[in-house]
Amino acid sequence: MKISRECIYCLARQAVEIAEEATKNITMQEEIIKKSLKELGEMNFNETAPQIAFKMHQHAKNITGINDPYKRLKEQYNEIAKEIYERINEEKWLDNAEDRFDMACRLAIAGNIIDFSVGLKLQYSDIVKSVEDSIKHEIFGTGTIALREAVEKSKNIMYIADNSGEIIFDKFLLENLPVNKVTYVVKGGPIVNDATMDDAISTGVVDLVRVIDNGYNAQGTVLRDCSSAFNDEFNKADVIISKGQANFETLSDIKDKKIFYLLRAKCSSVASAIGCNRMDYVLTSFN
Repeated sequence: MKISRECIYCLARQAVEIAEEATKNITMQEEIIKKSLKELGEMNFNETAPQIAFKMHQHAKNITGINDPYKRLKEQYNEIAKEIYERINEEKWLDNAEDRFDMACRLAIAGNIIDFSVGLKLQYSDIVKSVEDSIKHEIFGTGTIALREAVEKSKNIMYIADNSGEIIFDKFLLENLPVNKVTYVVKGGPIVNDATMDDAISTGVVDLVRVIDNGYNAQGTVLRDCSSAFNDEFNKADVIISKGQANFETLSDIKDKKIFYLLRAKCSSVASAIGCNRMDYVLTSFN
């Protein structure tokens, strides 16, 4: 999905938010904003929004010397998600569901509300509402039956993670997949609140399935920038579960792989590309 004109507003806002999260030093903030806006002015409309955002985040890291400015927030949202995860297990949502796999998919999608890049000022109640609404909300796209059928026929499943916090909600779905066939993918380094190997370890995902990183620390999955080891795994997979907007933006032009996109459509550009309404719960495949 190439960058749209609507993305420019969002990226300009992110330039300010990146600067404010990275440092309290006003001079540094201004330098980050100026360099980020310069990237916008020189961008190639054949790029994706995550590719441009990556350059903006690199400016923040280089200027401040801080490699992971969102570390505190990521830890905070992991703790919030753990609390909700434990409540769902205690209340036996999956055990009581009419369709356990469908419920697991819904909860995984609901977790995608935890996203620092789209300007959502999240409270604990927002995450709870996304989870509770997922039970009754219509899912846009090919739906959970199509994913279940593809999983049953698969030999190698790749599950590409999105954000910290959200990674805990992925556990509901991972626990209902053939775990011996699953390779779970995190980022090769910190970028915004995207999940890294540290998140996979601290949340116990490594105890469920095999986990690798993609060798790169940009949002989404830009195959040409990822490691050869990751690309080998990607090529072997016959089913790919792709979480979140940035992975959709960077993978949606690939037509020769069976990719299922699970996300909340949090911006108008992504919603338009998918054909759904903004904030819809999405589980769809285009091939």
